[in-house]
Amino acid sequence: MNFQKHSVNRNGFTLIELITTIILVGVLSATAIPKLFNYSVYQQRTLFDDTLNAIRYAEKLAVATSCNVMVQITGNQYTVLRPTLTDRSKCTSTTNTDFTLAVSRPGTSETSYQNSVSGISLTSTAQYIFFQAYGNTSSAATIAVGSQTINIVQATGFVYAP
Repeated sequence: MNFQKHSVNRNGFTLIELITTIILVGVLSATAIPKLFNYSVYQQRTLFDDTLNAIRYAEKLAVATSCNVMVQITGNQYTVLRPTLTDRSKCTSTTNTDFTLAVSRPGTSETSYQNSVSGISLTSTAQYIFFQAYGNTSSAATIAVGSQTINIVQATGFVYAP
């Protein structure tokens, strides 16, 4: 009789390798995955980007129309307003009660350019920011959206996020 040695093919994982993999996946899912799906981080970034774009749009609208545009920040909300189109005498005003016409969002059918997100703070060093015909503002301002800030330079109206 001729007995041949057969080599044993080991396909698969050992029990120790499987348990180690399950433990690693468990640790990752308990620590890393909740950080990936933290919706409030995305909401804060969205509000920050929307606020930054609204302020930049307000400056450009003031220059394009030669009429002041006001950004109002109150109660965790911003609103972009301008004087009524029928009363051009208020175009140079910096009195907040003269600004009653809501500015429409560009490119959409929304009738007002405003936003807020509950649970995310939106505060400013100036409640009213008036962009004037040359692009400058009535005052410098720093706006905090959650942990991020937006700065506005008074002399030039330059809006930036450090």
